[in-house]
Amino acid sequence: MTAQETIMISSFYLFIALMIGIQAYIGLRTVLFGIALPAEALQDPAVQRIRRNYVLLTGGFAIVIGVACFFVTRHQTTGRSILSWTIAILLLMIVSVFAIRISRMSAQRLKAARGWQVDVQTKRAASLAVGRTHGSVLGSWWYSAHVAVMALCIFFAVARWDAIPQSFAIHMGPNGLPDVYISKSVRTVFMMNIVQALMIALFAGYNLMIRRARTSLDPQDREGSLRKQLKLKKIHSIAAWGISLLGIANLGLLQAVILYGWKLNLLIRYNISFIAVFFLTLLGVLLYLRFRGLDQQRDVPSQEERHWKWLGSMYANPEDPALFVPDRYGFGWTINMANPRGKIIAAATIAVLATAILVPILIFR
Repeated sequence: MTAQETIMISSFYLFIALMIGIQAYIGLRTVLFGIALPAEALQDPAVQRIRRNYVLLTGGFAIVIGVACFFVTRHQTTGRSILSWTIAILLLMIVSVFAIRISRMSAQRLKAARGWQVDVQTKRAASLAVGRTHGSVLGSWWYSAHVAVMALCIFFAVARWDAIPQSFAIHMGPNGLPDVYISKSVRTVFMMNIVQALMIALFAGYNLMIRRARTSLDPQDREGSLRKQLKLKKIHSIAAWGISLLGIANLGLLQAVILYGWKLNLLIRYNISFIAVFFLTLLGVLLYLRFRGLDQQRDVPSQEERHWKWLGSMYANPEDPALFVPDRYGFGWTINMANPRGKIIAAATIAVLATAILVPILIFR
């Protein structure tokens, strides 16, 4: 595996590790790993210690796993290196689940020891349609830019069909030269366009979810909470649109490298830049929301612990008619899994993601 390929793959691993590490600081500050705390608890050093310990624990394991994987993959082929780093990422995610569980238990013990009580707000003014009438997100037609990029990729593939070799490389050997080839066919040539279409559907669906997410109004400041939530939706919508457009372009570039012999270094540099832009954009959005106080709204779904499952990250409230609600512990919105349609949407999302991953594997097997 070349040095640039090593940098690209390890950069993606670093990105995942950073995303896992900042979990302790995403979402409502009054929610500590899914445990609701009163506002005065934020000044307690023990609260900050729990967050800091989570970062240290996940960060320590990320360094150990990353260094071990780096030494193991130095002399492996590209394919085996990708597999090794994938296993490393999965292992890191498993570690993070245990770290969240440990931190959550610490938060529960601390809350009980301090005798903290949180008033559960049971009365809210809510609208399921306000986001659809106030222009809260980008219109679906904005995703025509994604479709245009995909159509351009398809056009070039059709126009240059005769110039595409009868067999093209899909894998590089340890010496930097191609060592695995596949035959040209309709499915192999347009495989990346299928993945592009799936990703466009996924992100357009996410944009629609933001639009249709319930807007709960703070009884003490209805107009202010409405303005904040509409602005929050707009920021998320714009960020998702931009990142997804870069991702669609990345798939088009990968298609060009495979079919037309474009330099692999161009793809590697783009991917490294894409990962950096993705993380910096996400970090910038989080900091902006924190600076503006848009991430600390009180008009969130029920704070009752019984409605939040699986380490406090999954919302399931059969008494709540909303399908999409703000996520109190995380980034963005979540699905009400007690709603039958919510289960269908969650299953469909997983199916789209799995298909986007499996399509290249099945075609290139």
